[in-house]
Amino acid sequence: MIRDALCHAVGDIEHIKRNAVVQILIVTIAFIMLMRVFPQGAVQNHKISRQKAYNTSARETLQGDPFTMNDKKLQMVYFSQEHLYSVRLYMVCSVPEKSSRSDFVLFRLYDENFSCIYEEQRCCGDIEDDGYLTATPDVDVELDRAYYYEMLVPEDCGGVFELPVADRGALGQTENSTLYIDGITNDNVALIADFDYAKALTAFGVLLYYAMILAAATIVYIAAAVVLYLYDIYLTQYQQTIIRSARIAASAAVGGAALFLLVFSVVLNRFGGGVADRMFFAVAIAVGAAWLLLAIWLRDRYPMPQRGTRLTAGRKLSLIWRNYIQTVSFGLLFYALCQYVNADREYYHYTNTRWMLIFLAAAFLMMYSERQFLNILSALWLIVSVIGSVLYCRGFEQGTNERELAVLTCAVVVSWGLLILNIMRAWYQGLRQRQYRFQRPATFQLVYGCLWIVFSALMYFYQFEKIWVYTATLPFVTMFFLRFTPASKSRLLKNFTNGILLSFGLVALFCFVHRPHHYWMLYRYGGIFHTVACTGMYLAVVFGAAAGKLFGTLKAREQMIVCCPFECFLVCVTAGYIFLTMSRTAYLSAFVTAALVVALAAFAFHKPASNVWKEIGILSLMALLSFPLVFSAVRMIPAVINEPIRYDLEHQDRGFMVYRGDPIDSDKYMTVPRFFSTLFGRFQKEEVITDEEDGEEEARGGAVVQEQYLVYTGADFAGMDVRTAKGDDSGDDEEDNEEEAQDDISNGRFNIFMDYVKALSFSGHEKMALVNEDGKEHVHAHNSYLQVAYNFGMIAGVVFLVICAISLWRSIRLVMTQGETFGIYIVVFALIIVFGLISVTEWAFHPCIPAGFCFLLMQPLLIGTRIPSGAKEEL
Repeated sequence: MIRDALCHAVGDIEHIKRNAVVQILIVTIAFIMLMRVFPQGAVQNHKISRQKAYNTSARETLQGDPFTMNDKKLQMVYFSQEHLYSVRLYMVCSVPEKSSRSDFVLFRLYDENFSCIYEEQRCCGDIEDDGYLTATPDVDVELDRAYYYEMLVPEDCGGVFELPVADRGALGQTENSTLYIDGITNDNVALIADFDYAKALTAFGVLLYYAMILAAATIVYIAAAVVLYLYDIYLTQYQQTIIRSARIAASAAVGGAALFLLVFSVVLNRFGGGVADRMFFAVAIAVGAAWLLLAIWLRDRYPMPQRGTRLTAGRKLSLIWRNYIQTVSFGLLFYALCQYVNADREYYHYTNTRWMLIFLAAAFLMMYSERQFLNILSALWLIVSVIGSVLYCRGFEQGTNERELAVLTCAVVVSWGLLILNIMRAWYQGLRQRQYRFQRPATFQLVYGCLWIVFSALMYFYQFEKIWVYTATLPFVTMFFLRFTPASKSRLLKNFTNGILLSFGLVALFCFVHRPHHYWMLYRYGGIFHTVACTGMYLAVVFGAAAGKLFGTLKAREQMIVCCPFECFLVCVTAGYIFLTMSRTAYLSAFVTAALVVALAAFAFHKPASNVWKEIGILSLMALLSFPLVFSAVRMIPAVINEPIRYDLEHQDRGFMVYRGDPIDSDKYMTVPRFFSTLFGRFQKEEVITDEEDGEEEARGGAVVQEQYLVYTGADFAGMDVRTAKGDDSGDDEEDNEEEAQDDISNGRFNIFMDYVKALSFSGHEKMALVNEDGKEHVHAHNSYLQVAYNFGMIAGVVFLVICAISLWRSIRLVMTQGETFGIYIVVFALIIVFGLISVTEWAFHPCIPAGFCFLLMQPLLIGTRIPSGAKEEL
């Protein structure tokens, strides 16, 4: 039966999608576990030295003398293993009601010279709940060397602590040595702690874990195949009843969850806030439940039409797998781009550029079937390149940044070598079999291509220190050697769009776990980024992809929610996130993109005006109703998870920023009145203090005065040192510039533009930013067109403008001529529009900026497409 079940899993064309989804889930989970074992190294051998004097299940028996900021207990230890992973220090902590559970204590580890080698803050709330403090040094230590650790209580900490000691003999540990209590030596007692040592897996250990994971995945897959096989044989006739019962159960679960959230957040008001907040929460719960019920019951009322296929079950399964891998590759690629933009150190620019290239090569490889790229030459290349990579990486010390960079560089060489090898092999086989017929490109294609050649040559000639110009051209040139058909181009665009949306899901997941929406300072929600401008640029790209996919799927059909519920949801959610950023660039880009996409879809798909207005009305209403859902999710979920992450470039003040241990009803979280007051304040010139802020001004120690500036000037550079090229540092001029910035809706960009216009030349510039006479750098141009002209010369700037105009025209022609057959082509137009709009106020022409990457990826598709007037597409 097992053999029949396995054959059924790969040969049943009727259920091939379902079976492929099961395979994908199992393989994905197994792959993640394999990567965690190696190369990530998350799985290690642990050896714990446990204290034996205290029963951890009887926490109430732990007692000790009160420990305050004036007390000092310094413990000397001699570690028994070479890598200390964590220390668990047992203690008693109680947090009075008037104090905050987010108050923290310090754990410090010193070497024998009393140099601090590790420091960690732990919140009092966690210590109170657990009965111990857990610090994770994860550092190498030397045997037979003395180390010291201690706990320090800050002056403003409101927790009450007891730090007990126990007899060293009762503890039964070799690590403990002398304990210094307020400078007095004690050799008979020691602090109560567990020491967790970690050791990396050996090669045999890695192989053993790999074998266990693969065996478990195989067993699970066989079991799933048998279950599905038996289901198809014996339960198919009851399928409708089973599905209906599952939908009823899911609906009941949704209703129960909605009722619980309604009571918890609205009736009990556990998240705090006023009437407006509770109303928002209630609307959010209702809208969220409605979206879930729509997803559950829509296909019961409107089943998806079954599409016929000429592919065999095996080829269909292969296509599903390649689409999945390509989508995930693009999704991870865009997540790497987000990390590049968010990087605060040049090292992360290097690493994320390499990740981008790796995922791009993987995505391009999926344009070939497994029969094409799984061959002897590929196997030989993998063997030789992996051996060479291992030998190359041996020259770098384990665990260093240089080693990680070397590994990623080798991965780039391996992946792109495999891609180029298969491109050459495919061309060679095609020429031998005479499958390639050279078709003379149209005149417009030649002009378009020549413009890019000229522009690339100018970038190379005036590159100076800008190595990214090669990344912006060479990887995308390979697309001209991939054998595209209209159908394969459509498949690439669908997977590319889905990859962008997948990256948005990953970003949203990260934000739900780690990025709360702050009441103070960071009132403009930055999400995963530390700069709201970057957030707005990324969300504009996601919005463009979602809107393009929505109207490309909808085409001329009337029932938007029935045909495209998922796309509608994504557009509405993305619009809500854009609204949270308060980024005017994102507002403008999203609004204009939506308007132009709707207009182009109306012309291309010959929609009646009544249908167009109906679509606009429905989408606007759904976006309006979904905003409370987005706001409430960003407010509630991070507060419940309570694992906030703050970047080094952000404010670190505990009085304003959310820290681990803060209650879910803390006044540090954004409220509805606060959000709308700051939103409307960004478009006002005068400074206003709301009643709510006025009441807290004295308690905040005058911080509201600073907040007024951050809120009401609308300056994108708030909190940043904006330097000008004029070099005049007089105090009067600074005050004049500040007043001028408050009156300038462009946030000073017009002045920046004029500075760069005056500095333009035909020869380009070595530095990206203007440099004044004193050597101080100006901010970048905040305009892609000006920045390109400044970087590479005025001729390059003019050519770039022409390329952008041609790109827009070609994307419109592509939709008008091929949109009826391939609706996904409208995504090309949407992304070109997004890039063009963002480039007016931000720097976007870069392969590692999401909008710039989209623009560059679209160029080979637009250049390589032959679109004669009034004719269908040819390649």
